Amino acid sequence: MSSDNIVNAFFSVVNSVKKTAFTADIIGLDFHLGGDLGIDSREMLEIWYDLEKTLNIHIPDGEKRDRYTVQDVIDLLEQKVETVPV
Repeated sequence: MSSDNIVNAFFSVVNSVKKTAFTADIIGLDFHLGGDLGIDSREMLEIWYDLEKTLNIHIPDGEKRDRYTVQDVIDLLEQKVETVPV
């Protein structure tokens, strides 16, 4: 899966949960999840769950901690997608 597809999946899930219209064109990868995008902890749990389902991956809870920016999440998603057997 390409990096663009992962970024699009991220924004699709965030937009579904937050009822927003964020895109990579208007949101920088360095934006903070809480401060810039307004994602609270409950919403982030839902976003993680939906991302795992959408990308058919599993991310242990410990690896989800200390992810503060969009780039932090994208990096982890890319890492997990690369390890999924085809």
